[in-house]
Amino acid sequence: MATALGSISTDNEQVRVTTWTFAADGDATGRHRHEFDYVVVPVTGGTFRVTGPDGSERELAQTAGVAYAGAAGTTHDVTNISGCAAVFVEVELKEHPSDPP
Repeated sequence: MATALGSISTDNEQVRVTTWTFAADGDATGRHRHEFDYVVVPVTGGTFRVTGPDGSERELAQTAGVAYAGAAGTTHDVTNISGCAAVFVEVELKEHPSDPP
């Protein structure tokens, strides 16, 4: 299984912006846990298999330009099953420096 390419374009106190590129079917992010709430903005659209920490699987269809939100603490692996390359941008929302801890 190939690895999806995550390219960080912005990482500051407020946000981390990562473009995820899945070159082919089977490319995957690898299991990871989201430290922050996040917003995903699909660039190409595509279909993904999302595998939870307990091994459960679900299919996720993304539509180009239609954003959706995810929660901090989410743990999963995301695998491209689109039949072609797929790209999305993930914007992680860090705590604002003036927010109380």
